[in-house]
Amino acid sequence: MRHRPARLVALVTALAAVATAAAAAPAVAQAAPPGGAGQPVLAIGAVPLLDGPPPESRSAVVALAATPTGRGYWVAQADGGVTAAGDATAAGSAAGLGLRRPVVGLAPTPTGGGYWLTASDGGVFAFGDAAFAGSTGAIALNQPVVAMAANPAGTGYWLAARDGGIFAFGEARFLGSMGATPLNQPVVAMAATPSGLGYWLVGADGGVFAFGDAPFVGSTGATRLERPIAAMAATPSGLGYWLAGADGGVFAFGDAAFLGDGRSGLGAGREVVAVAASSGGSGYWLATSTRAVAAGALGPGIEGMQRRLLELGYWGPVDGRFGPLTTQQVYAFQKANDLPRDGQLSGEELDLLGRAGRTRPRSTVGYVVEVDKRRQIIIVARDGVAELVFNTSTGNGARYAPGAVAVTPEGRFRIQRQINGLRISALGALFRPKYFTGGYAVHGSPSVPPFPASHGCVRVSNAAIDFIWANRLLEVGTDVWVYS
Repeated sequence: MRHRPARLVALVTALAAVATAAAAAPAVAQAAPPGGAGQPVLAIGAVPLLDGPPPESRSAVVALAATPTGRGYWVAQADGGVTAAGDATAAGSAAGLGLRRPVVGLAPTPTGGGYWLTASDGGVFAFGDAAFAGSTGAIALNQPVVAMAANPAGTGYWLAARDGGIFAFGEARFLGSMGATPLNQPVVAMAATPSGLGYWLVGADGGVFAFGDAPFVGSTGATRLERPIAAMAATPSGLGYWLAGADGGVFAFGDAAFLGDGRSGLGAGREVVAVAASSGGSGYWLATSTRAVAAGALGPGIEGMQRRLLELGYWGPVDGRFGPLTTQQVYAFQKANDLPRDGQLSGEELDLLGRAGRTRPRSTVGYVVEVDKRRQIIIVARDGVAELVFNTSTGNGARYAPGAVAVTPEGRFRIQRQINGLRISALGALFRPKYFTGGYAVHGSPSVPPFPASHGCVRVSNAAIDFIWANRLLEVGTDVWVYS
């Protein structure tokens, strides 16, 4: 008879705050929070300090865009909320729509009477006089969308993906991309030239890529940065641009004037996520949000994050320490939600964590352990409900011997045998392996990266395989479904 795991104890502890904002003596003007409590917009140079109406939610700030006059701006939040300040017109928002993926970009029309929002899956939402021209919402992307820009006529827009891929819609012309080129760091932002015949992409290291009539006038690609670049804005002439770092640092190139930065204006636990310049180029605003949490972080906020992850089924510790097992937990969450697999949670990802539901297994009946090769996760499912999710690493597709390729076989299997100990094979060590077909097993390993890396077996952490054994999740006879 096939054994089933003991019933899991339900977790009811709510997600605690992951970072707290503290007041700092500002060296630059600091606006009232337009995107939620503790989320200020910093005004630098000759731009007005603006007070916007109350935000639609406490969701993380993700994007910022100035009005054509330079006397106002819109702030977009991860849940699709939009806040208008100054002479910016509130034309609508996607808040309350139950978005599948967080919003990551906002682009206004040339009249200022509308704007587009884009989510990380490339879904586009049009408001006011913004016309919908297409999206990638129904396309399986290699990497998520991270930014958008509109052409100056307001008749089209571009979406930029994390790998530098560009998607052009309406009358926005495709002028090139970095989608087929290996990057040192992922793309984080884009800006278009005033003519609409060019655009720039910028990576997290400040490397700048120019297309069409966009001139390359410098970068921070060879500079050692304290924090990664987070945002970009072009000058009105199209002959320069500003790059903004997550730590509030600002770098000016071409005819962009350096007018100050936001380092002294950032509160504790916050980082810059967007920059927008005035129409005359005499000032800029920096929008900030909750700082990403990563390995090494400690405290009640981390414990709350861990509890929320476990509440959704992502197995890991709840100890208030962001250690290697929590990184595995975060990998699983990011993979299940098609997010960048970097092992840390940004403000928008923390926001998504607070709103997310359990991932959906492919099976609908019975107790099945699924290995999803595309997302690189293991799902322990019962009657169509995911009880637990583990980070995994399967076959990397490389040839490792004559006639041998590292591929994890797909199909419906059952656990056939198991070894309660360390097995040393010709291809390496397998800790407490559970074999589902031939010599292929789910086993513990000290190395479980967020990408396929095995010779064909299904790796989990050593701690995870210990948990699987202790809770009888993969007893002999258990159904195992491997698919991509």
